[in-house]
Amino acid sequence: MKQKHDLSQSNRAGSLHLLGGNMALDFANTESGRSSPQHLNHIQKAMDVVTWARHAGVIDEKPAELARATLLDSDSPLLSQAVALRQAIYEVNVALVQGRCPEVEATNILAAMHARTLQSANLTPRDGSFAWTWAKSEKLEDAILGPIAAAAIDVLIHVDHARIKQCQGLHCGWLFHDTSKNNSRRWCDMSVCGNRSKIKALRKRRQANLEDVGKPGQGP
Repeated sequence: MKQKHDLSQSNRAGSLHLLGGNMALDFANTESGRSSPQHLNHIQKAMDVVTWARHAGVIDEKPAELARATLLDSDSPLLSQAVALRQAIYEVNVALVQGRCPEVEATNILAAMHARTLQSANLTPRDGSFAWTWAKSEKLEDAILGPIAAAAIDVLIHVDHARIKQCQGLHCGWLFHDTSKNNSRRWCDMSVCGNRSKIKALRKRRQANLEDVGKPGQGP
């Protein structure tokens, strides 16, 4: 469950595209290119977690402002807990993508985080039903990590695992819930990773054609 952090990277926690179709998958996507030269990690300090949570609609501006005023000089456990949760979400869902049963260590982290954060949650009426909600002004860590852990559990329990996918783009690896009619989505974003892959394949075909032309008995 170890994490690699590169403090030299630019941070886009507040502007990353939310393409996973699930809050937990979007949170896992704050890191990409794992174990590659193009590794990117956008959660490197506690405020990055808050910034992403505000961007993703987990919290609103008021608790975000409070966090900005209090986290700078604090020893908040938010970062370490968020990183552990993110890695567990990633490992569990990659296992689902590969048709494997997730490791117990990873699912236990999800369960433990969900159970702990529920201690500060309330069941609140919503859209004719009920949902877990967190008082965002009382315990910031739970208000941010609680909804993410709940979303991760929801994937395991309610989502068709055959529709959990991992982007095939080079140095990407983002996770997403494929809701396409024929379950054929391959990329986190067709306009980015999809186009890059098509361009790469086109260049490869052109290079192969040039090599064929240069062989004896080939070409004009």
